[in-house]
Formats: sequence, structure tokens, C-alpha cells
Amino acid sequence: MIAEETQDFVGREYVFDEINSFITSNSKGYFTVIGDPGQGKTAILAKYVQDTGCIAYFNRSLINLTRAEQFLESICNQLIERYQLDYPSLPPNATQDGNFLDKLLNESAQKETENPIVIVVDALDEVDQVNYRSVSNILFLPPHLPNGVYFILTLRRGVDVPMAVYAPSKSLNLLDDKYQADSGRDVKIYIENRINRSETLRFQIAEREETIEDFTDKISDKSENNFLYLRCIISDIEEGEYKDLTLEQFPKGLYKYYIFHWRRMGMTDDPLPLEKIKIVIVLAAVKQAVSQRKVCDYSGAEPLTVQDILLKWRQFLHEIMKDNEKRYGIYHSSYQDFLHGLTENDYPVTFQEIHRNISQVDFNLWEKRKEMKKRRHE
Repeated sequence: MIAEETQDFVGREYVFDEINSFITSNSKGYFTVIGDPGQGKTAILAKYVQDTGCIAYFNRSLINLTRAEQFLESICNQLIERYQLDYPSLPPNATQDGNFLDKLLNESAQKETENPIVIVVDALDEVDQVNYRSVSNILFLPPHLPNGVYFILTLRRGVDVPMAVYAPSKSLNLLDDKYQADSGRDVKIYIENRINRSETLRFQIAEREETIEDFTDKISDKSENNFLYLRCIISDIEEGEYKDLTLEQFPKGLYKYYIFHWRRMGMTDDPLPLEKIKIVIVLAAVKQAVSQRKVCDYSGAEPLTVQDILLKWRQFLHEIMKDNEKRYGIYHSSYQDFLHGLTENDYPVTFQEIHRNISQVDFNLWEKRKEMKKRRHE
């Protein structure tokens, strides 16, 4: 996961400088990186982990890593292993609340007196809060920290999470005006790196009769400093898409790109391609990555149609292998948000309908398995 997130990473030195300054200026504390979808918050933390080797936990809804007990189990085990704490295994109550984590942090701080203990936690906005509504702090993060302990967090802009702490705290908003020049420079470096390593992309740029400099400037402007936009649009151009459009006609910003792609794929045709729409909504509605077969079951679509959608939407999908089977899920939560907004206001396909279909299919499968088990015991 670290290698994947840092593959095309560039810059963001201003973020790392702020983190390092916070750590050197405070005896302990919480530092939060805030930003919009697609700005690279996860990549920033992945790069920080890669460079420092610090303890880390990445909340990821796609693989169902969003619960407090999962976080506590992972972080506690990492602390025990790294600082050689005397616990052969976690006690039974280790993940019920934050008490055991607090105990381990204090023990670790007593053993590690030379270097800071830094713990990275990504995507607080993806944490399951439904089952933890009464807690004062998300993920049972400790309100008090021992000296030498620092948490580096990321959070989506506009999302409120329960957080009451009595330690030095600071946040960095990637959208602040003072960082835009640095972000713009990083965006151009990212584009240049993509161009330098792809002969195909250079050919497509030449076909458009654009200079490398003009292409970089125009795509940088269209991106609004959003790296997810760049990842998608440059891959599209590299594959020869949108030859009928000038760069000036390209959508500006991530959300407009989603609308643009949706229309280009014929999803607003008259009549609406309801079967294809259902497939995409299924991929957004499932709680974790699912197989092509499951997508067929949940959507009622033919396998060839599902296969076609998986191919055409691949830049929005994350593919994992589980039980020797490929499974698919939406790559980024911002695309799920786009689809939620799209399917409101009497849209002919809704998330509620798809969730009902998924529940019914899973229930029918459970009933079938129960019946088969009953027959085996008769």
C-alpha cells in the first residue's frame, strides 16, 4: 500500500517542514493535515511513513478497515513489537477502549528517550462512527499524551469528528492560500514526470500540436492542484481519449471531470442505460471490494456488460486479490459522493434500491446455505 501510494509522489515539502517544525517545537501533540478529496492526503502520510519508518495505520473502507478495534489492535501490536514491551499477546480488553493504548504509549515513552514516537493515522473521515457515537475521541485517541509522543492525522475538509484533547494541537489546511504556489509547483513536476517516462503520452501531446510547456501549464490550470484529477485525466490522454476536444475544452476540477466522464460514457443518453448505471452504483454501494460475479448478482446485469463497465471505469476502481479472485471497489470516496449526488431527486436508479438488492441477494444466499447445511445433517 505504501509503495502504491508513493509511486508518483512529488514535493509537498511544505507539509513535511510543518510536521517536523511541530515536533521540534512541542513536547508532544496532535498534527492534522486537512484537505479536499484528491489532494493527496494519504500519499503524504504514506511518503512520511516511507521516509521515517514510523508507526502507522491507514483507515480504508474498501478493505473494511474502518473500526476502532482494528486500529487499536494494529497500533498496540506495533508498539509492543517496536519497543519490546512485555506482552506476549494483547489482553482481552485491549480493544474495548483506549485504556490499554494509553498504557502502552506511556511505557513506550519511558523506554524511548532519544527519539520521538510518531504515529500516523490516515483518513479519520472514513472511520466507522455509527457504532461509537458515545466516545469522546474518534478511534479512542488519548486525550492526554506522554512527552515524546506525536500523532499525525489526516481529515477531509468539512468533516467533523469527535476530538477532545489536552495536548498541543495544530492543523494544516492544504487549501490555504499560502500553500497554493507550492502546490502548483508540485503539480507541474508531477505532470513533467508523467511526460518524461511515457513515450505514448509525448506522442499524444505532439498529436495535439501542443508544446510540453503549454500542455503542462494548461493541464495544471485545469487540475486546480488536485492530484486525483491529474492521475485520471493524464491517463485518459495517454490512452488517446478526448481527441475531439482541445485542452481548453477539458473540465476544470475533479467534480466537473466526474460529470464530464459520466457523459462521455453515454450515461446520460436517452433512454438512460439503466443496466450500466446499476453496475456503477453497485460498485459504489458495496462496503468492500467484490468480485465480478457478485456485481452481476447485485445488479442483475449480464457478465459481458459488467466486464465492459469494469474496463471503462478502471481509473475509478481499485482491484485487489482475495481468495484467488479479483475484487473491485471504487478507488476514491469522492466518486462515491459524486454518485450519491447524481442519484438524488427522483433519479431512476438510487442507492436505496441497490442496497435493497444487495441485502436481498445476500439473504437469499444465506438461506440457500442454511438449507444445504440442514440437508447434509439429515
